[in-house]
Amino acid sequence: MGAVIDEEPRTGPADVSRSLTDAMERAGVHPAYVHAVRRCGFVSTDENAHTLTADQVDRWNAAVDEWFAANPE
Repeated sequence: MGAVIDEEPRTGPADVSRSLTDAMERAGVHPAYVHAVRRCGFVSTDENAHTLTADQVDRWNAAVDEWFAANPE
């Protein structure tokens, strides 16, 4: 009987978030939104806003506001 390989590559939420935000940066997405994804672990868009809880929306908005407070222009 052949060897069983039970070690599959595993990707956790932090890895996915980092890969996503790295791609967002390369695509030129505004840094406030990149920061919000890193902070919240999810993306808020017009298309998915109706699926988010009020707490998630509040966390997203706070993360975006946090970026602008730290980076006044």
